[in-house]
This record gives sequence, structure tokens and C-alpha cells, in this order.
Amino acid sequence: MVAGRVVVYGGRGALGSTVVNLFKKSSFWVINIDMKENEAADKNILVSGDTWTQQEENVCGEVASALGEEKLDAVLCFAGGWAGGAPSSKEFIKNAEQMWKSSVWPASITARLACLHLREGGT
Repeated sequence: MVAGRVVVYGGRGALGSTVVNLFKKSSFWVINIDMKENEAADKNILVSGDTWTQQEENVCGEVASALGEEKLDAVLCFAGGWAGGAPSSKEFIKNAEQMWKSSVWPASITARLACLHLREGGT
């Protein structure tokens, strides 16, 4: 019997993997969404797609397929972080663009997942 169902976007990173492990210890069913699998998760969805729209369609489709009619108790995002560096750096804009993809894209897709699959009163 599961205590609940959660999605952890970025569940393979340092903080995200800790969160996945905490939920698993509390008998939750966990979906990890990341670039790499987390063996502790019940379901892994690997991020794919070259555009924001493609990633959203792929992730949302796979989550819907994994859940069926079930709802989520929590939808959490731990993906990304600052990687832009100093504005004086020649690579600043390139790095900031990558940071946008690794932080803002996952955060917005997580919000979309919450709208689609979060149970009333969920987190």
C-alpha cells in the first residue's frame, strides 16, 4: 500500500535524490523526471526534446501514461541552478541560456503537471 504519489523533477541531483529517498522511506510511489534515472524511484521519465514545447509534451504525456486515473499528492521541482557565471565572461549569455533550459523549463513543466494531475489539497 502506498502512502501517496509524488513527482520529483530533478530527482537525480543532490537535493532531488535526497527528496526521492525520503519519500520512498515513507512508502510513497515516486516518479523521477531527470536526464538520468534514479534507481530508488518507482518510475523514471528521462527528459527529451530539443524545444521547451517538445519537453513539455514528452514529460506530460509520460506522466499521464504512468498515472492513469491516479492523482498526485505532490509535484516538486529541484532541477537547475545558476550556471551563468559573471556578466563580464565571454560565455555569459551561452551559460545563461543553458541555465534557462535547466531551471525555467523544468519549473514551468512542473507547474503544468501540477495543474493536470495534482489532487485537491496536494502540494
